[in-house]
Amino acid sequence: MLSLTLLILAAAGLVLSKRLLGDYFSPPAVYNFFWAFSLGMLSLEMVAFDPLRGGVWEVIGISWLMFMGGSFAVLAYGLVRPAWANAPPRFEHLDRTRFERALKVLFAIGILGFLIQVVNLQMSLGFGAFLTDPQMVREQHSNVKYLGFFNILNVANFALGTAYLALYKKPRKWVYLILIWAIMTTLVTTDRTRFFYMVIWGFFVLVYMQRRVNLEPRMIMAGVGTLLVLLGFFVVIAKVYKKEAFDDNMEFVRVPREYAALVDPYIYLTGSYPVLQAFLEDKHEHTHGMYTFGPVVKFIELVTPEIERAELVGKFYRVPIELNACTYLEPFYKDFGFLGIVLCPLFLGVLCTWSYLAMRQRKTLFSVFFTSLLSFCVTISIFVNHFTQIATWYFVAVGYLVYRYSHTSDSKPIGEIRSRVYG
Repeated sequence: MLSLTLLILAAAGLVLSKRLLGDYFSPPAVYNFFWAFSLGMLSLEMVAFDPLRGGVWEVIGISWLMFMGGSFAVLAYGLVRPAWANAPPRFEHLDRTRFERALKVLFAIGILGFLIQVVNLQMSLGFGAFLTDPQMVREQHSNVKYLGFFNILNVANFALGTAYLALYKKPRKWVYLILIWAIMTTLVTTDRTRFFYMVIWGFFVLVYMQRRVNLEPRMIMAGVGTLLVLLGFFVVIAKVYKKEAFDDNMEFVRVPREYAALVDPYIYLTGSYPVLQAFLEDKHEHTHGMYTFGPVVKFIELVTPEIERAELVGKFYRVPIELNACTYLEPFYKDFGFLGIVLCPLFLGVLCTWSYLAMRQRKTLFSVFFTSLLSFCVTISIFVNHFTQIATWYFVAVGYLVYRYSHTSDSKPIGEIRSRVYG
């Protein structure tokens, strides 16, 4: 009964968003959908996780109320000033030639960054590590300081390339190579999260580029296709790099072996909640903003190397499967305790919804890029916190620089822009 109620709540949020805002994918609707849906799936008990007790339900409920409270505070202001709902896009000030030039430069830097990572991997571990120790390969990719930012640029390139393809009727063929190359780099890093990053972020770019989003066959196919691609990649990486959880946790899995391929996605979708419970019951010393303001701390490291650094990898808990994903609430609780559970979701609800309404009122390359990135962070909040990661704000800086370089005060013809962008 609980599972059915949560799944109905997930769907109801999308419908309400469509009725109020003309869009299924507003930040509060996305937040409500993924939290209610994943909790509903957890209630199916396909895996024998530690049952959730009252304390963690209270934390989840309070954080949900605060995010929604921040969102609806902004929406209440927006609904009494509805001019944003019919405001036309502003892509006539986007210089296509300059945009393409920026994409070429970023593509070249992304290739260079990937090659640096590959050379570093060969010198430190050797290519054989892909099959013998894929987890070590992933850690090695994550530990290339500073120059590693060149490689993760491929993630932003995927979003910018998707925006370009969604914008123009006759796109340059080489832009497709940007997307293909970006996907190929995720195979080498053995990182499923990076692939999810690109595909989910790209999906929101496609959605927000359109003037109106309706549940027509094309949109349904795009949503289903995105889901199937994510599941397919998840399973492929698990099989190739031997990351499957079924065999190692058979005593906790309650589905037949024929459905073993679905166990890994299910664990990743639902396992963060029992981990959150174990985390809340553990003892912590407050870190006073070290995690929440991670990008600022990272910058301070440049001038003060002796500063105490935040741990990049969270603590593993047996729930009874050993996991360390703890939802986006983990850094807020580490830094500020229960106050972080209250105030940080409230602030993020305001930020994400304000960004969304600002995009609807003044739709530009950067507003779509930024709002789509925030919506990805909202989506993945059931798993981990990307709001506080330095890579997120690095991408924001890259997107803004591309926007400023490509922006022109002169109006360009809109005949080469797809009709769905303005229609």
